Amino acid sequence: MNEGDSLKNFGKDTLKKSNKTRILYIGSIPPEVGGRAYGGIATHLWELATHAHENGYDVYILANTTSSFTKDGIEVISLRENRLLAAFKGLKFWLTIDKTRVNFLNFLDFKEKLGILYRAYRLQQILESVKPNLIHVHSLHNGGNLALRILRPSIPVVITDHGAFGGIDEKKDLVRVSSALSSASYVICVSQYVKDRLEQLGLNYPKNTIIHNPININKFPLLNREELRDSRRDEKKIVFFSGVYMPLRKKRLDLLLRAFSTNTYLREKCKLVILTGKEGISYAKEFVSQKKIDALVLNPRPVSEIVRYYNIADVFVMPSILEAFGLTYIEALSVGTPVVGFHGTLKEIECLLGVYIGEKFDPSHEGKEKLGQKIVKVLNTDFDRKLLRRKVIENLSWDAKFNEFDSIYREVLLYANKSRRF
Repeated sequence: MNEGDSLKNFGKDTLKKSNKTRILYIGSIPPEVGGRAYGGIATHLWELATHAHENGYDVYILANTTSSFTKDGIEVISLRENRLLAAFKGLKFWLTIDKTRVNFLNFLDFKEKLGILYRAYRLQQILESVKPNLIHVHSLHNGGNLALRILRPSIPVVITDHGAFGGIDEKKDLVRVSSALSSASYVICVSQYVKDRLEQLGLNYPKNTIIHNPININKFPLLNREELRDSRRDEKKIVFFSGVYMPLRKKRLDLLLRAFSTNTYLREKCKLVILTGKEGISYAKEFVSQKKIDALVLNPRPVSEIVRYYNIADVFVMPSILEAFGLTYIEALSVGTPVVGFHGTLKEIECLLGVYIGEKFDPSHEGKEKLGQKIVKVLNTDFDRKLLRRKVIENLSWDAKFNEFDSIYREVLLYANKSRRF
């Protein structure tokens, strides 16, 4: 059975099972559910898809997984294929379509164009087999947006901007995002900060809204910190950092380490726990060895293990140069741990929760000394951990937020149905 027949049969079997509203998500999913991407976007997409399924939608995800599979009632469709075969299919697809549909891709090089053409080829097959009622893409940099612009489907397309401004380094990136927006029926921004940055770039979109990224509160139980601390050999305060993606250039683990090395209180009274990826591990191990910092350096862990470090920590610190919203801050706060981090995000979270959550840090004009002082301030401030958790549950849990996504889906579907009548 060839790929096309397989997709057709998959679609027929699926449509026989249900007449529910069908959503096709496009984006990455995390390793714990069979994906390949660490980070907040992948986690958010899987949790959104899960809640959509639980709320009565038929859910599909087009992702860069090694194979297609079904998990928790969600159909995951693999985008991966042998590179040479994908290039051949992209070229073959190009020969069959109206060339005016791909002229907008001239800002890309030949290899990049082939990648988008292959995506369009695959996506066309999937649309024909699954027949989704709407598409939701994560995020504005995703190549699926450009493939959709080629295909011009008659169904609504929602795009979530998870901070596209952070990936715009040159004119080509700006053109990519602008082209993506032309495919959208609706744009969701994950924070006011993201929306403001989009507007500053001249990328205004008439139909947009802000939905702050929720978390699955069940994954982050409030543990007994006293029992956790009984296993410790000393009574040092714990400073926790977690950042796998771009830990140095974006999350500024290097700055946190320098703050530790120069601040007497942090050196003598605190232990630093670092959870990061290969690049961060290499840098951190060498630094702590040279500076003789009391630190534990860990590679990526499943959430079930990470939650222990969130609970045992006295403060969570991630002094990023930018964050779209920063799920790790919310995860820490969900177990009552105060935070020190990127000022733009923390200001918005604090306003949303209505309580003091920690210290805001602006790396554009604050350095290691100021960072150290702010960490020490939070360490010596009493926080009501149960209050912090309650505020997160009330404002940023999926139970509190899914209806906002549901409302957007209903709105774009209603508009699309009305448009077909006229």
